[in-house]
Order: sequence, then C-alpha cells, then structure tokens
Amino acid sequence: MKLHSFSGRITRRIVVSMLALMSVVALLVFLFARREISALTSVHFQDVLENTNDKVEGMLDKVEISTGNNLAEIEEHFGSPEEVFDALEKELRLNPHIVGCAVGFNPDYFPEEGRWFEPYVARREDGTIERLQIGSESHDYLNAEWFQETLAKGEGHWSNPYYDEAGAKAVLITFSAPVVDREGRVVGVFGADFPLAWLYEQLIQLDEQVNRNVMNTQNERIYCFLLGRDGVYIAHPERERSLTGDYFDYVGPEMREEYRLIGEEMLEGKSGNRTTYMDGIKSVVYYRPLSRAGWSMAVVVPTSVLYRPGRIIATIILILLAIGLLVTSLISGLSARRATRPLKYLAASAEEIAQGNFNAPLPEIKEADEIRLLRDSFEDMQHSLSSYIDKLTAATAQRASLENELNIARNIQMAMVPKTFPPYPERKDLDIYGRLTPAKAVGGDMFDFVLRDDRLFFCIGDVSGKGIPAALWMAMIIAAFRTQVANEDRPEKIVTTLNDALAERNELMMFATFFLGVLDLRTGVLTYCNAGHEAPLLLGGDQPEFLDIASNLPLGVMPKWDYAVQQQTLARGTTLFLYTDGVSEAENQDQAQFGQDTIVTVLRNASADAETLVETITGAVQDFVGDAEQSDDLTLLACRYP
Repeated sequence: MKLHSFSGRITRRIVVSMLALMSVVALLVFLFARREISALTSVHFQDVLENTNDKVEGMLDKVEISTGNNLAEIEEHFGSPEEVFDALEKELRLNPHIVGCAVGFNPDYFPEEGRWFEPYVARREDGTIERLQIGSESHDYLNAEWFQETLAKGEGHWSNPYYDEAGAKAVLITFSAPVVDREGRVVGVFGADFPLAWLYEQLIQLDEQVNRNVMNTQNERIYCFLLGRDGVYIAHPERERSLTGDYFDYVGPEMREEYRLIGEEMLEGKSGNRTTYMDGIKSVVYYRPLSRAGWSMAVVVPTSVLYRPGRIIATIILILLAIGLLVTSLISGLSARRATRPLKYLAASAEEIAQGNFNAPLPEIKEADEIRLLRDSFEDMQHSLSSYIDKLTAATAQRASLENELNIARNIQMAMVPKTFPPYPERKDLDIYGRLTPAKAVGGDMFDFVLRDDRLFFCIGDVSGKGIPAALWMAMIIAAFRTQVANEDRPEKIVTTLNDALAERNELMMFATFFLGVLDLRTGVLTYCNAGHEAPLLLGGDQPEFLDIASNLPLGVMPKWDYAVQQQTLARGTTLFLYTDGVSEAENQDQAQFGQDTIVTVLRNASADAETLVETITGAVQDFVGDAEQSDDLTLLACRYP
C-alpha cells in the first residue's frame, strides 16, 4: 500500500470522526438548551402565580389584621344602637380597603330594635358614608352562612362570594369574627366586606402581564382563575362562569384523569402543576392555595406557549452549531491532509525506535513546522530514553543499597529491645514478656526493663512520627533509661531527667509518650510515673481495669516539667499489661479502630501468663486488621507478679 493512500485515509477518518463527534455535541446542546429554557419559562410562570397569590393573601391578611385591631373598640360601644353605628363608621374610615362593615346581633339584643338588628355602614362610589339597618325578616342574617359559621367556629371566618343587595350593592366576600360584651358573652358577629372586584382587577393585571411579551394566537392565551371551596369558579376570564360555573362541569366529552386531579388537589389546598386539556387545549396548570380564604388560584399556560421559547432558541443554537461544524470540518480536513503528508519521512525511523533501537538515525526535515517539531521530539526522546535507562540502573542500585542499610538499622534497633524470654529464668516471682512490630523498616516504639536489687524497672514508649527520626529518638530514650536506672530509684526523677535531655535540643519539635514503673518484687509495691501514655491494664481481679494514672506532658515537650509519681500495691497473681496506641488505634479496611474496649474483651478471656497475653492480643489485632496496611508500630509488654 502506498503511503499516499494511507495519508488520504487518515484525513478522511479524521474528518468523519470530527463530523460525528460534533453532530452528537450539537444534538446534545439542542436538547439541553430546549429543556433548560423550557424549565426557566415554567419557573417564570410559577413566580408570576406566586407573586399574585402573595398579593391577594396580603390584602386578605390586611383585612383580618385591621378587623382584629378595631374589634375591641367596637365591642366597647354597645351601649346604644347609635354608639354601634359610630364605632362602625370609624372602622370604615380607618380602613379604605373595605367597602362596608356591620354587626349582626343576636335576636332581640336591643329590644327596641326588634328581633333582627344588623347596623351596616357602607362606603359609596362618591366617597360618602351611609348608615343602614339592613336586618329584617326578608334579610335574615341569623341564617346566613357567614353568621352561623362564625358562631360555630368561634373565630374569624371568610365567606364564599355573594351579591349583597341590602348593603354594599356589590359582589363581596366577608371576613367575620364573633363579638362579645363586657361580660364576655358572644352577642353577635362583626363582618368586614371586601369587594370581589379588586380580585378581578388582579387577575386582569396578571393576564396582561404574562401575555404582553408572549407570542401567542387566539387559542393560546394564558389566563388565570380562582376556585372556591365548593369547586365553583370565583373568577374566570369567561365572566359567565364566575360564581355560577363548577370546575368539574368543564371536563369535556371524556373525564380526563389529570383534569380531575387538578380540581381535587386545588380543593384540598395543595400546590403543584399538571399537564391536561383545558377547554380542548393541552396546557400546563400551575396552582397554589389562598389559605386564608380556603380558595385556590391557578394559571393556565398552553404547552405550545411554554415550550416555544426553548424550541426557538435551541433551533438558533443548532443552526449556529451546524455552520460551525461545516467550517470546522473543512478546516480540519485541510489541516489533516497537510499534517499527514510528511509523515512518511518519519515512518522508517519511528519503526526502528519502536523496536528498541534508541540510537536509530532520524531524517533531516528542513521545514520549520509541526513535523519538524515531531522529528526533534523523536530525537529528544532518544536522548531521554538513554539517559533514563542509565539513571534507572543507578537508582536501582542505590535503592538496593538503601534497603540493605535499612535492614541493618532494623536489626540494630530490634537488638536494643529485650528479645530473650524469659529474661530471668531463675526468678519465680516474675513473669515478663514483650513484643515490638514496627510499621516501617524502623519505628519509634520501644520497651525495656532492668532488674536491680529485687526491683524491676520497666518502661514503654511511643515516639511521634515514624521512620528513621523516630528510631533515633527511640534509641536515645532506651540509652538514657538504662543509664538512669543504674543509679536512680525514683521513677519521677528518671522521667524528669529524660524529659530535660530530650527537650533541650528538640529542633524538630518531636515528643514521646512514656510510662515508667518500678515494681518491688518483695512487697508488690508498684511506683510509677506516666508521661502522656496510654493507661496500662491490671489483670487478676474479676474484670480487667485501667491503672489510675496522671496524664502529664509527653517527653520532649517542655523542659523542667514537674512529673507526678503514683503508687499502688499489686496482689499476687496480678498482671500489668502495657501497650502503645498502635494497638488501640489499629484500623481495618473499613477504617474502623480496634479500640480499648476490644482489648479489655480479649484480655478478659485470655490466659494469665505474660507471653500468652501478648500473643493473644497480637493475633486479635492481626485478625481485625486483615489485609489492611499496618498504620503504626505495635508494642506490647506484660508483667505478671506471681
């Protein structure tokens, strides 16, 4: 096959691949843009509904608040009918948002006024205030819904819309509240009338607002309606439906499930949106309750209007992407042809390099273009590979030497801690066993013990950090411990000396937790000093228990620290079990810790001799950790006083 044909095929594949990739990207962008813009449009209509709903709720709330604020004053003026009229007129003048107010008294409350006495004060269109007594046998307010519901509930109540022929001569809704006399008896109902015309104006403003900038046709108009507690339209753009039409009468020839659910959820006071057919037009209905009045408000948006902005903008984006796709494909094709043409000069040399001949000669390319850079890169790669192999060989040798040195350091470190057990086979009054397992080649944990004058000096410690620095500190502590116990009996003095020596030149800010004990094998008296280490466990009673320790500061933190000394007498058969936090904080693959409670549980059922205790805890930790990497040094020391 000729190289010329190979270059052409590569060019075609690049162009086809780019066309396919960009086509997929264009389709995804189109779908995403249409969905997101439609979602934003939906959010817009929900905001419009919410704002109008809040405005209506605010006005109803204003009526309730003003009624509550003035009701007490009205109740103070029940001395005569005239005083009642005066109080009502004052209420009306202070609240311009209501068109009338009245008090419907219980039968014969004012005997001279007869059975029905309902003083009413109305605001007329010219601004004048008119006083009326509208209670009568023909206007029997005692059986009216607003009167009876208010007395039954004993609290404020919004009525259904109605036309008031006797008083305001308008379609109203009334907020009613019970009134009491000075003795606390309910004597009637106060009602404040709010014009329904205000609600119609809000719906008209809403229709104008949402339709102003929307491209729609005669059958695509967006509108709003109010639904009462009984399913009757309170307000609808088709006026003949208002106050007479029932929502469920307009389902259409067949009962649609979504339409019925919308009506039921609106009557239940729920919020939401659903897609259904409204008067034969597929629409999305957004609805929200007017909780104070028990009504529900809805905005009806034809789906064609809702999705049109997303389709238009997404189509524009798709067209622009298609143009960019064609231009990019043309440029990519030309560039690919030009880029692949000179590759034949490098084919043979690249094949030799691929076979391992890093010193293969490369052709000379005079043009200062990408192929020249590629050729130079091949040359640099040859030099880099040769240099890398040389360095890798040296690094491998160096690493082997370092690992050998670390193994030597580990052996030296492990030689510093006791490893011969039992250490004093001739002594029948002592059973001691210890074990140290570093997390790395070398570690910072340590333990040691010395027997002098029938007294056992023993210690355990944990240096902060790991590796060689911690190991050096560990070696310093062991050496200083052995030097001190040769001439000093007091544990607090030994710990203080160790602390001062370590803190004097502690430029690396390291520290070590440390516990030192002195057990008199003749009397069983244990004298000890703790420097921030884990509390040892005492075994031999009914249950393992922690030794009472003073925490103190760890070694190396602060010079001249006054370490407290403590003392406790051990009974025969008691075992003192010491460990570092690498045991209690050992983690498994789920990062759960072994914990002190588990240590206590294992020791409760373990054998009493020192070696068995240490090996039992070690095995339990290994079983718990499983395949997880050891995160810290493990050090255990058991000392039994037989």
